[in-house]
Amino acid sequence: MTSTQFEQLFRDNYERLYYHAYDFVHDTDVAKDMVSDVFVNLWQSHERLDGNRVLSYLYVSVRNRCLDQLGRGKRFMPLLDGVLAEMEDFNDRDWEDYEARIRRLRQELGRLPERARHVLRLRFYEQKSNQEVADLLNVTVDGVKKIVQRAFAQLRVTLDEKMLNLVLLLILVSID
Repeated sequence: MTSTQFEQLFRDNYERLYYHAYDFVHDTDVAKDMVSDVFVNLWQSHERLDGNRVLSYLYVSVRNRCLDQLGRGKRFMPLLDGVLAEMEDFNDRDWEDYEARIRRLRQELGRLPERARHVLRLRFYEQKSNQEVADLLNVTVDGVKKIVQRAFAQLRVTLDEKMLNLVLLLILVSID
């Protein structure tokens, strides 16, 4: 890869990698630093990379830095790791499809009632127990469970099974 090709790669992908990192860490400066570090590392090893898999390498590298930042010891990390393991062999076209699916997932999550989105955020993103969510919202534990079940039932109607796994990933990362 020449320096001109590298500069073009940087210009074409910095912004989307930044947003990918930001979805994980929710911190502008940290996300920028992570993406910059990944590009520095890429340049240092650019001679050994397969040009057809550069975008995949960038996404995986950014994701791994984010997960390290967040800490792998959280209770949902095995599920997240399983979903993300499928991404290890993505090529550039797969990443474009992934981005399109994430946009669709955000749309579908946005169609959920505000209360359901709030419960999902508390339950999965903030990793609160059903009891903690119930206490915060002044509802019963069964009420929290029903809200989660209804939300996933609504998503099952509009999304295929493969996309439901990405729903879990998106919920774990963020819900706008």
